[in-house]
Amino acid sequence: MAERIPVIMNPAARSTKAARVVARIEALNPAPEMIFTQYAGHATEIAEKLAREGRELVVAAGGDGTVNEVLQGLCRVNATRSDIATHTALGTLPAGTMNVFAYEIGFPSHRDLANPWRVMTSGARRDIDLWMANDHYFIQLAGMGMDAEIVKATTWQMKKRYGPLAYAIAAVQVLRSQLPTVTIKAPGRADSHGCLALIGNGRNYGGRFPLFREATLTDGKLDVVIVRESFNAWHGLQVLRGALLDGYQSSEDLEYFQLDEFTVEASPEAALQLDGELCGSSPVRFRAAPFRLRVAA
Repeated sequence: MAERIPVIMNPAARSTKAARVVARIEALNPAPEMIFTQYAGHATEIAEKLAREGRELVVAAGGDGTVNEVLQGLCRVNATRSDIATHTALGTLPAGTMNVFAYEIGFPSHRDLANPWRVMTSGARRDIDLWMANDHYFIQLAGMGMDAEIVKATTWQMKKRYGPLAYAIAAVQVLRSQLPTVTIKAPGRADSHGCLALIGNGRNYGGRFPLFREATLTDGKLDVVIVRESFNAWHGLQVLRGALLDGYQSSEDLEYFQLDEFTVEASPEAALQLDGELCGSSPVRFRAAPFRLRVAA
């Protein structure tokens, strides 16, 4: 009998719907091996253990936070293996508040879990760029300044009650406060300063919004959008226009560029978010990981 594919899930996430989501996942064919987390960071421990056992694929079922935790565990083990053919692949089922990476790789809706499961169980795999912010791995996006402050202000209770709308509520609170100034430093270019730095490996940010319009998961570069002054409605309109219409235009307010390595500093100290989860604070060095990530997609 073939070994069942492990699926790691936080049963407390969106707890009023958790039982229904679990039932839908358990009904998938072939049946998965369900493993439930019990505390913060547990998904990382489980994923690391499964990778050390030699599992070919480990699936994160949930939102960005669950994916981020599972990624750390897999990468700790994959980093010790020189041949990517022996690496444990990452799979994802979009079953949480928000799962931007699942949308990025072609699994757009939590309403359809059967299609991504068919893809994962078919053996379809591809290798994508993997990045590090200091010693933390990430695959989709990062943010410092206003963006990370919003993540910091969005509590678990808010996400449970309001879903994705919780981030908008937190944004209103953050915009009323004094924001740190972030500075991007990279060899061969002048420093860039602003109140908000958004960094993308893939195109999408915050769901289905193609903020990083020139990004791909395999180009060896991170795309950076930086808002130079205090964020307001005018800056929001520029970002919308750039992402959805005619591209980002050079201006005194907004910059868009691509880099393969850089450092972000802040004054005062600023929080860092990676794939939607808080992961330390400034200063942060962004660079490519020494290996790529195998994903089921």
